[in-house]
Amino acid sequence: MNLGSSLSIPDLAAIAGGAEVALAPGAELRLQRAYAFVQDLARSGAPVYGLTTGCGPLAGHAIPAAQREEFQRNLVRSHACTIGAPHPVELVRAAMALRAHVFARGCSGVDPRLVELMIAMLNRGIHPLVRQIGGVGASGDLVELAQLALALLGEGTVVRDGRELPSAEALRDAGLEPIAPRFREGLALMNATSFHTAAAALVAARARDVLAAAETAAAMVFEALGGHAEALAAELHAARGQEGQRAVAARLERRLEGSRLVRRQEPAAARQDAYTLRCIPQILGAVADQLAAAEAVVERELDGISDNPLFLVDERRVLHGGNFHGQPVAAALDQMKLALVEIGVQSERRLARLLDPLLNAGLPPFLVQRQAGLHSGFMGLQYCASAMAADNAVLAAPASVRSVPTNANNQDVVSMGMVAARQASQVLDNARRMVAIELLCAAQALDLRGLERAGAASRAAHAAVRARVAPLLDDRPLGGDVEEVAALVAAGAFGGRG
Repeated sequence: MNLGSSLSIPDLAAIAGGAEVALAPGAELRLQRAYAFVQDLARSGAPVYGLTTGCGPLAGHAIPAAQREEFQRNLVRSHACTIGAPHPVELVRAAMALRAHVFARGCSGVDPRLVELMIAMLNRGIHPLVRQIGGVGASGDLVELAQLALALLGEGTVVRDGRELPSAEALRDAGLEPIAPRFREGLALMNATSFHTAAAALVAARARDVLAAAETAAAMVFEALGGHAEALAAELHAARGQEGQRAVAARLERRLEGSRLVRRQEPAAARQDAYTLRCIPQILGAVADQLAAAEAVVERELDGISDNPLFLVDERRVLHGGNFHGQPVAAALDQMKLALVEIGVQSERRLARLLDPLLNAGLPPFLVQRQAGLHSGFMGLQYCASAMAADNAVLAAPASVRSVPTNANNQDVVSMGMVAARQASQVLDNARRMVAIELLCAAQALDLRGLERAGAASRAAHAAVRARVAPLLDDRPLGGDVEEVAALVAAGAFGGRG
């Protein structure tokens, strides 16, 4: 995967998963030219933020040439203070690759050897240990990116092959030299949105799989509960003009081709379906539209330059500004969060209908195969789904409007992008498991209805579930079954991969 030309969400997801990286053609020259420009500026003594001056409220302090490397090291050390549980290695890989990609665009003025080191660490599986709490997504993801920078300086801790060890030791064993931040490498590593943008890209990539699985589960339940096909009529959805709604309805119609469980002959008005069946396209279509809009913001940010200052080599100009502010991506993360919460809301409601003998169109209570009362079936899994729905309802509150000023009120409005990223990741995990529970119950319901009467798409989804999880004949602990199906969702087994 090349860095320094263009980077997409699937590209970054592939790197997070272990794909190797290299510099794009032309990137090396851009790096060299920008670095030479920064060296010229440093020799001139012109006031350039974070190069010849201090940072934040200390920007009025000049940094003598002899102390610039010490200043850059101190900047990294003072900010490398993340706390809590470690971020997953996949996210750290994505953030490191994204930061190297931005450098390779040629507007950051860093030593080209820094980018070479970042690429070598990625390709040799050496990943800085970065913890989850600290960043506010304003003057960049300062705290998370400083923790990443610390490892590049040969300090701090890295993870290699699942083992934590000192960065200096890991680099030495791999035959790599840590970087010496002689000009602005410390600040450049820290002062950008790369960490929460990487997190947003991974949420966006994985949300596709959850949405596809939610559509699959919805189609299976539509069959199991005998939904009326008129709710999916193309003319109905064309009349409203919402693209996501129209697309979801069309996909559901295709999924239900050949089904003998769906009602088609009787008048739809004779027995109205609940909204959880009748409004699947309207609800999941809105989710699809929200995810697409947020994804577009993230895609732009992946190829954007969020540094401060920017070095425009051809014009011999330095631009100081606020591109490091995380509001665009923080708001997109909140939007994805809401979309994923809604997937869970609808999934839990369909699950409740499947399990309730007053609402499930003649299926046994809690989908018990034999001797209800002696067996409780899927009763316990609805508690889990309800608990996750409650968790998601709390996490749905937007983080991007909850600014708490920092940095002696220099950063007086912050985006809380990393808070939104952590919350979105938790909502994603919850939604994935909620849909997995629905898929488990939908498979059981189709067993009870007569799988041979279901459409080909539902039979294929049922087969995917049954390859991992046996039917529930006698009560057993079901937590492991949920994790098995959630892993299928995460792997894109029900569609969603772009």
